[in-house]
Amino acid sequence: MRSDSGHPDNEDHFLLVRSGGHRCAIPVGAAKLVTKAPKVYPLPSSALRLLGLAQVAGEPVAVVDLHAILDPDGCPGGGHELTVIVRTRGGGSAIGLAIDEAFGVISVGRQWQRSTDDPGWVTGRMTMDGRTVVILDPEQLFVPASAD
Repeated sequence: MRSDSGHPDNEDHFLLVRSGGHRCAIPVGAAKLVTKAPKVYPLPSSALRLLGLAQVAGEPVAVVDLHAILDPDGCPGGGHELTVIVRTRGGGSAIGLAIDEAFGVISVGRQWQRSTDDPGWVTGRMTMDGRTVVILDPEQLFVPASAD
């Protein structure tokens, strides 16, 4: 059966992005804008993953290094060429995810798996073209982290 959009009902649609060596899938309903990386103003004494504040489309947005979230103990992320603006379901809150590359929208069946070791902001993982893709739960990105 197909939905009104012409896509099979058993498929989900994601924006596929890369941050450092990680590929991530962000639900298209949450990814509101992909833009060239804005000027970011660092905040004193902020968490390492928080790059700072930026103005995007006329509103202030906290910009977070997606690579630092995915690999907190690893080396720094890439060049942060782009920023994906992600909003909560209600549309009230927004956060910018600093990424290196956006590949476009993909449609996938619900074949991903979630591990009990995955943090709350990971919906699951799947393999695409021989690479692991982390499926993000954007709502959980708005939940405060316990500590760095």
